[in-house]
Amino acid sequence: MRYQQNDEPEDIHSKLMPYKKALLFFEKLERNGDVKSYCNGANTSGRWIFQIYNKEFISEIATIINRSFVMNENDGPVLEIMSGDGRLTEFLQILVKRKIIATDAKDGRYNIAYPKWVETLDAIESVEKYQPSFVILSWEPYLSISGIEIVKRGIPMAWIGNPSMCGHPDLFDFPHTVVKSEYALSRHDAFIERKFKTDIYLFNCNLERETKSQ
Repeated sequence: MRYQQNDEPEDIHSKLMPYKKALLFFEKLERNGDVKSYCNGANTSGRWIFQIYNKEFISEIATIINRSFVMNENDGPVLEIMSGDGRLTEFLQILVKRKIIATDAKDGRYNIAYPKWVETLDAIESVEKYQPSFVILSWEPYLSISGIEIVKRGIPMAWIGNPSMCGHPDLFDFPHTVVKSEYALSRHDAFIERKFKTDIYLFNCNLERETKSQ
């Protein structure tokens, strides 16, 4: 783990690390008892981190989104709602074959440094404005019903997180597929014990036919 002149660890999201390197990085933080403070902004960028991105995880999500275009007649953009600082969009845009728009209500709940290009707009207003072909929702606030509203509209959605810690429990009463990602990491994991709590959950995504054609 590298430290800068201000004695804070590097920002793991300054660029994408391979999964194994990201896991090792957080193992070291966990041994020092520093995971929570690090994810609450004690890193060189002052970045708040919920899901921990790595090359394999981003590639996995991008592949899902690109496959969805084959099964979906809607040619609208991809929309990341509740996007925080938009880092997920930045990582995905290189790999996704359609424009991704990032929005966030910016309600002040967290001390997040929002770039100007992240549009200030709440989740449902974003969907109504952009009529997206696909929605990405990572770490939806606990008991939020935005995910449910989007699923009811029939829009393909990738929901990322831990169902016991974010989003609304009723969301998972709707048909969905669990990706069972090997690369999902989050701030609440036990890295040394290899106990991981998050995954990618797909709603309104019928990718079976396209996958079989590969």
